[in-house]
This record gives sequence, C-alpha cells and structure tokens, in this order.
Amino acid sequence: MREELLAYLWKTQYFSRKALKTTDGDTLVVVKPGQENPNAGPDFFNAHIQLNKTLWVGNVELHLQASDWFNHRHEVDTNYDNVILHVVWKNDIPVFDVSQQPMPTLCLSEYVPNSILKKYEKWISQDKKWISCADKIHVVSEFHQRQFWERLYVERLMEKTALFQHWLSLTKNNWEAVFFVALAKGFGLKQNGLAFANMALATPWKAVLNCASNTEDLEALFFGQSNLFQKTVDHTYFIRQQKTYQYLKHKYQLMPISENLNFFRLRPANFPTIRLSQLAWLTSQQPRLLSHIHAAKNVDTLYALMQAKTTSFWESHYHFNTPAKQRQRKLTKSFIQLLLLNTVFPFLFHYYKYTGDERVNQILDCVRQLPPEKNNYSLKFKALGCTIEDALESQASIQLKTNYCNPRRCLSCSFGHELLNL
Repeated sequence: MREELLAYLWKTQYFSRKALKTTDGDTLVVVKPGQENPNAGPDFFNAHIQLNKTLWVGNVELHLQASDWFNHRHEVDTNYDNVILHVVWKNDIPVFDVSQQPMPTLCLSEYVPNSILKKYEKWISQDKKWISCADKIHVVSEFHQRQFWERLYVERLMEKTALFQHWLSLTKNNWEAVFFVALAKGFGLKQNGLAFANMALATPWKAVLNCASNTEDLEALFFGQSNLFQKTVDHTYFIRQQKTYQYLKHKYQLMPISENLNFFRLRPANFPTIRLSQLAWLTSQQPRLLSHIHAAKNVDTLYALMQAKTTSFWESHYHFNTPAKQRQRKLTKSFIQLLLLNTVFPFLFHYYKYTGDERVNQILDCVRQLPPEKNNYSLKFKALGCTIEDALESQASIQLKTNYCNPRRCLSCSFGHELLNL
C-alpha cells in the first residue's frame, strides 16, 4: 500500500461503503470525504461524517499506520486538533484526540477488495517501461490530452514563479529589478542560471541603469560581479574592463559572487562570457525592457524585442585570452524561444496574476503560438502517440514526466486516472 493510493481511495470513496464501522465499533457514514489539502496540515478539510447518529464536520488525516500519527508529531501540532476521523491502512496502536478521547479511526484495509491492490501494484511496478502507461497512453482522447496539457503547463508556471516572489521581497517589490534577475537566470541556462541570478541579485539595479548607456561598462559590471577578473590576462581589453570594474566596485560598494561559472561541456555559443556579453548588450539597448514587453501586441514583437548580440571583442573570442574565428554572435531564434518560455511568460504570468491583470489569460494562447521544443520528453511522448503540437504541450510533457511519471504518481495524473481505471 502507498500513501497515494490511500488518498485516492478516500477521495473517490472507491471502497465498500456499506456497514462501515470505526475500530471502536461505531457506525460510520461518510457524507462528504472533504477537500484534499495540497499543503501542510490535515490531508482533507471540511469533511462531513456521521458517527452513530451524530453529524461531525472537520478534518480527516490519512496514514498507512496509525502509529504515524505520533511519528509525525501530530499530537503536539494544533493544526490537527480538529481532526474528526483518522483513516489508516493498519491500525497498529490506539490514537487519542486533543481531549484524550479515543480518536475515531477507520481501518480502510477491511473495506478495499484485494483485486484493487493487485491491479495497482502491477501497474506501478513496470520499471522497464519509460512510463507505466507507455502501451496505453495513445488511447487518451485528443480533447482530454489538450485539457491536461494546459493544467500541467500552469503547474509548471507556478513552480517557475515561486522564485520571483522571493526575489520581490529581496528587492522591495521592484518588478524591473526582479525581471532583470529572471532574465539573467534565463541567459545562464541550466548550467549557470543560478550563478547568473545571484550575480544579478548582488548587483544594485541602480548600478545597472547608470551603466546602461555604455555597453562595455555594463559588460565589465557583469563580468566583475561574476568573478571573471580574478585571473590576470595580458590583453588590452581585459585590463581596461578590469579597471572599469574596480572603479564600479568602489563606487557602488559591490561584492562579487563566490561561485565559479561553468564552461565544462558547454558549446562555445553558450559559454558564460558570451551569454553575459549578450545580456549586457540587450540591457544597454533597452534598460527598461519590461515596459516594452508589457506593451508588445504579439509574439513576433516579443521576438524582435529580445534580439541581442555581443560586443565586438566577443565576436572573435570565447575566452579573454583565446582568439576565435570572427563572427557575429547573435541570439538564435531557438534561444529567444527558451527565454520566452522560461523567463518572459512565467514572469508575465506571475505579474498579471499578482496585479489582477486580465492579460494573465492570454499567456497560454501566446505559448501555443510557439512551435514545440524538440526535447527528449516531447519526442518520446509523441512517439507513444500523444499530440505535441506547440510549446505549451512540449513544456507540459516535461512536467508530466518529472512530476508524475518518474515518482509514479499515476493516480494524481489525469491520464493515469483514466487508464488505470481502478
């Protein structure tokens, strides 16, 4: 038995409900199982149950074993004072409520057919498959898929925006400064994203705006704050930039980040030197980029706004001391799409939701205008028969695999719920 299945059985009331009795022999009727709680506290809120002839309204807590009540320290947590029913799979010890009376307990294992357990265990034990429903997912209707993809994408947006709220508190609700931090994280990609974000957080927004009129000054600010001037390089450009940063460091009382940027196993186009230069160029061209993004009428305008390149020095270098073939290093359309998906749209979603702006409803439409990403998740789901027609669905496929399929949360998955059919 797993906690997921126990919660599913209670939520759906998928067990024999005739002649239910508590472990103390009281007659039990479940009027309403309650509302599932995704946060800390009792598992279900506002449940309605009838014990003998008395109606009780309160919370329900679920455990695989009754002793988990004490293992989880619920007896000293006032959030559990209003629990009216303890639903367990194994009633190994008695539990008492806040008034030291026996806690009404339902031992669910006495009312669930063994066939359900066997079917569920067989389903989730298919470790050799990429996902448990690999041979069945293709039968899910396109309409059902589209609905669940949207739900998954919104979940992914909510996860991405959790950091924004934290950054807002650090910047005293300066939305432009937070957008700059988010943009820096996006430029850093997976390998350097957090380091870039920390660099942006360590750099006063005032300093960024003041340096924006000179791209090379802004570049020196970003490189210095990213700790890239520690090693001495005998090159005129390096020496000039290093001196510029020392001046800015003294002027704004700056402290560079301590972590090292990652170059290992990155394509040269994604080297942090190149991405920081492009970030500096974009920021110098449009210091208040967020206001332009708010005014954008369509996705094509967003693509145009995000155009960026490096300064001239980085057109012939990937490192300060290593010359490279001369070429203009512009942001590719695919990289701009990544920025839109991972930074711009999540940020706008959070901003519009926070401010009550009705444009929050347009975000999903904008994402659906972008082509699907060709990542491992979307390609495999498509090979299994799923419709992956746009960027929303390719993003949702990442959420599905990582948050549902990998941890075997099949009963919380809309596809799994339909296909398992307990």
